[in-house]
Amino acid sequence: MDKDLKVIGGLSKKKKINIFITVFLIFILISIFSSISQISNIIKKREKVVELEEKLNWERSNSIKLLAEEKSLYSEEAIENEARKQFNMTKGEEINYFVEIIDDLSSEDDLYSKSDPEQDSDHQTFNFDNKIYKESDLWENLKIFYNHEIKE
Repeated sequence: MDKDLKVIGGLSKKKKINIFITVFLIFILISIFSSISQISNIIKKREKVVELEEKLNWERSNSIKLLAEEKSLYSEEAIENEARKQFNMTKGEEINYFVEIIDDLSSEDDLYSKSDPEQDSDHQTFNFDNKIYKESDLWENLKIFYNHEIKE
């Protein structure tokens, strides 16, 4: 029987087939693992795309709201309100009053009198317990008001 078997390369046919199958299975396993990592990367990127699309939709809706708000600011009433708030402007016969602080008023009889009678009616100065409100110094005016009205 030994004469019927031919051994080529020192390994039998059965061992060669087993080695081939083992190498083939290892190749398939490596392919599967690499494809799984690629598939997980694709899934993560799709989730990120969905998240970015949601953020884009939110930004678009927010942008639309801001555009609508901007267009509403072009109405006469909105312009008038903004001018009153931001720039202290008046309309028609209205008068803006400003308070100016002057340090050298001596009598308390001049508590709410104008400091300079030649001054415009738009620019007024008031004395308050020898502390005078000025139109140009808001923080000092608030400090005087706080010290006189709130602390006492």
